[in-house]
Amino acid sequence: MTTPFWGTIDSRRLARAYVALAFAQDVAKRYANEDRSLRPLLTALDMSAKLMEEILEEILPEEELNPQIPQITQIM
Repeated sequence: MTTPFWGTIDSRRLARAYVALAFAQDVAKRYANEDRSLRPLLTALDMSAKLMEEILEEILPEEELNPQIPQITQIM
């Protein structure tokens, strides 16, 4: 795997940022249902989440996941 042009990435910090973005999306969705002027914000958050997800998939291959530690999808 080659290192992207932005150099070394702290994958844990990026993963935390992704979780924070997901939380912001949930909050924004709730408010967007009440106020339609917030729809562009929702679109921007969705685009940001997709970009971060692509980056995370590149730097965190599936085989690095520890089966001993429950993943968020397994908890919910």
